Amino acid sequence: MKLTRLILLLALLPVAVMAQKDPEAVKVLSEFSKKAAAAPSVRLDFDIVAYDSKEDDETEMKGNAVISGDKYRLTLPDNNIWADGKAVWNYMPDAKEVTVTEPDPSDESFMSKPSLLFSMYEKGYKVRLLEQNLTEWIIDLYPEDIRINLVHIRLAIGKTLHDLRSAEYKTKDGMTVTLTVSKYDLSFRPPEGYFVFNLVDHKGVEVIDMR
Repeated sequence: MKLTRLILLLALLPVAVMAQKDPEAVKVLSEFSKKAAAAPSVRLDFDIVAYDSKEDDETEMKGNAVISGDKYRLTLPDNNIWADGKAVWNYMPDAKEVTVTEPDPSDESFMSKPSLLFSMYEKGYKVRLLEQNLTEWIIDLYPEDIRINLVHIRLAIGKTLHDLRSAEYKTKDGMTVTLTVSKYDLSFRPPEGYFVFNLVDHKGVEVIDMR
């Protein structure tokens, strides 16, 4: 679950953050965020490499994420998550069980309020344009509160479409999660019920309702 939360943060946080310090970085991320906020959804296909330096352990996986307002759907090899703003379904295919929880109104995190991704620029980060080349900008985000576990989030933003190319999430406890985007789509219109777990499509699954 710790790795899943890191992946959630890395895969979905970068589409919404904006900067406070470096004017050029502010301009890039402002346009990046504006395009994402105006889209019917943000869809990411990605490859993840998670490295734990303390354990000298590396994990690789592919995933997909779609977010729209306070709704999201995340697909990973070992678990799938649906969230419609009222409930969160965490489905474990191997165990054939789904756990249902309610978002916590006081929890200001992606797990409870995905829409906060589009306003997180208002506080919490220092930002600088690290470098740029012909095709992309490389931007670092640092937490203003140096006591938290995060070292930085490093984003690569495409110059033509202001799309996310890659992101790196590095923590003080030795975890580095690197996400490489293979598809970044702002045109996908989720159909009715897309963010709700449908038991009819998953027969034989045990439901653990913790609401």
